[in-house]
Amino acid sequence: MSQKSKINLQIWGLSLLSSILLSIPYIIPHCGLVSLVAFIPLFAAEQIAYNNGKKHFFHIAYTSFLVWNLIATYWVWFATPPGAVAAFLLNTLQMAVLFTLFRWMRKFTNGFLPYIFFIVIWLAWEHSYQTWQVTWPWLVLGNSFATSIKHIQWYEFTGSLGGTLWILLTNLLLYRIILLKLRHKPIKISVVSLAVIVLFPTILSHIMYYNYREGENPAQFAVLQPNIDPYTDKFGGMTQMQQTAELLELAGKASAQNSAGEEQIVVAPETFIFTESWNTRLREEAPQSNPAYRAISQWVAGERIAQKQEPFIVGAVSYDGKRYFNTAVFMEPQGDSAVAVSPEYYHKSKLVILAESNPFKSGPFKFMDKLVRGMAGGIGDFGTQEERTLFETRGGARIGTAICYESVFGDFYREWANNGANVMAIITNDGWWRDTPGHKQHLNYARLRAIETRRSIARSANTGISAFINQRGDILQRTAWWERGYLTGTLNLNEEKTIFTTHSDIIGRLSRFLAFLFLLMGVARKIAKKHIFSR
Repeated sequence: MSQKSKINLQIWGLSLLSSILLSIPYIIPHCGLVSLVAFIPLFAAEQIAYNNGKKHFFHIAYTSFLVWNLIATYWVWFATPPGAVAAFLLNTLQMAVLFTLFRWMRKFTNGFLPYIFFIVIWLAWEHSYQTWQVTWPWLVLGNSFATSIKHIQWYEFTGSLGGTLWILLTNLLLYRIILLKLRHKPIKISVVSLAVIVLFPTILSHIMYYNYREGENPAQFAVLQPNIDPYTDKFGGMTQMQQTAELLELAGKASAQNSAGEEQIVVAPETFIFTESWNTRLREEAPQSNPAYRAISQWVAGERIAQKQEPFIVGAVSYDGKRYFNTAVFMEPQGDSAVAVSPEYYHKSKLVILAESNPFKSGPFKFMDKLVRGMAGGIGDFGTQEERTLFETRGGARIGTAICYESVFGDFYREWANNGANVMAIITNDGWWRDTPGHKQHLNYARLRAIETRRSIARSANTGISAFINQRGDILQRTAWWERGYLTGTLNLNEEKTIFTTHSDIIGRLSRFLAFLFLLMGVARKIAKKHIFSR
């Protein structure tokens, strides 16, 4: 084998090793710490390419990040092949561009400044990415610790972007120590710095975890998992009223567990009430015209269970006279009158691209509209709303209700707590992805949201995993995958706001500013270098 072939083999082998290391925390539980070394092989591969005058590295970085995306999120294919291809290719493209900018910066700056630039620009990208119309932030690095919650209790200060910073900074320091050792240079200061950066957050987090005490402010919840197959039954195999009968049967069993007669808030899955025909769609101004809504509201009012009236949150496809919405509907009994009050609505506002929204119907990418429609078939065009509104019960629970995909966006999700939510509900339908890591990742990301906001969560998944999650991110109870059932339990309400809840993503905002300065510096140095050599 020639020397050039050996070098290429080293480069490709190291870059693919990073792919595997980056993937492990997403597919193997409790392996978040692996991410602290995951970038080192890729840095080493780039260094070998740099030392050997290899100018083109984009395709190597792209392949490395693509393999990571495929291993960790291959399951998207089962829900939407076109969407999966778009997510894999576009997400990978952005990651590879960031790494290419890092290589570009190496031409004009020395030492480890380009690596610091890489950290800053990656943080800026993750922060900005969550606000874009076309976005897929499933693999933000901070999510690596979704099953390693004892290590990241300090997310209540920084949000998940703090985890991204921890991962990148630790990788950089470890890589620096390796290079210094190979060059026979002192490493004492770097080792001490690394020990502080790794151990201090870990020890602090464990102290916080074992000393965190929830205030005693209990609210009773029941979550329902009707387990109706989204492919064969949910939107065609069973009628809406058949599904509603099954849901209310579960609700009745859950209600029977509430022997104390206290307020028990029932939470049912996303899009449970759907539109079978034009005449039966759930019209927000006249919801009683929908048979499923009417049956549930009668149950809420106590007409179906003597002496019991329970608040109810259920997902629906609703219509306001202009647009359709993926909606959470809240119904609460009106005391002795045994009449359910007028419903309240929250409209999902982080929509799944193509399935629920079409970002290409206007703007600079309008030329892609026909192409995308041809690939994806039907494309949703759901409405959204500006505010994260709450559902308040007579018992004092102020519930924020995140619908499916919304629970992935930390900075978005915190708005409910900032608006006064003292407990959270998540309603979803995770059966689209089959029994793959997808529904498990989605459940575990909710644990990060619980830590960031210190709000307990009642999670209802039609076919996924329903659960109760406390303010430390512990799963208190959970259903099995793809099994019909329900859970009942107590969650503590919390009025205190975390630093992250109040001040949002400080790390992200600062990183965007620093990334801009770095880019200006790089451009200035490039111009200066070109001017010197042209003289």
